[in-house]
Amino acid sequence: MNGTEKPIGVAIIVCDKVITEVGTGNKTIVSTFNNIRTANLPCIHPYMAVYVALSNSVGVKPINLLLKFGEKTLIRVGGKITFPDRNAVVEIIFNLVGVPFTEAGAYCFEIHADDEYIFESRFSVTKIEE
Repeated sequence: MNGTEKPIGVAIIVCDKVITEVGTGNKTIVSTFNNIRTANLPCIHPYMAVYVALSNSVGVKPINLLLKFGEKTLIRVGGKITFPDRNAVVEIIFNLVGVPFTEAGAYCFEIHADDEYIFESRFSVTKIEE
C-alpha cells in the first residue's frame, strides 16, 4: 500500500446516473438498483453509474473498479485518486457505457486500491420469461 494505510470503503451505489451540483459539489444519485431484468441474454446495459466513497488514506492512490462474474473480470476501469487527509471522504463516479452481461446470476463491483481488494457491492441479472 505504498507505506500508508489502505482506504476503507464507505459506499458503493449502482444507479442510472450521478449528478454533481456546480458550486457545492453535492451529489444526487438517481435511480439506484441491485437487479437488472432482461428478456435476452447476453445483453448490453446501455448506461449505468457506480458511486464510490472511500476514506482513511493519504496521498495519491490508484483506484480501480472491477465488474466481476464469479472469478471472471468483465470490466476494469480506474485512475489515480488523491486523498487529502485520513478523515476526508473521497467520492468517485464511474460512468459505464455498454456494459455486457453474458448470463443470469450474481455479479459484483469490486473496488481495489494499489491492486488490493477493498470492498464490493453485489447485484443480480435476471432473465425474464416472455
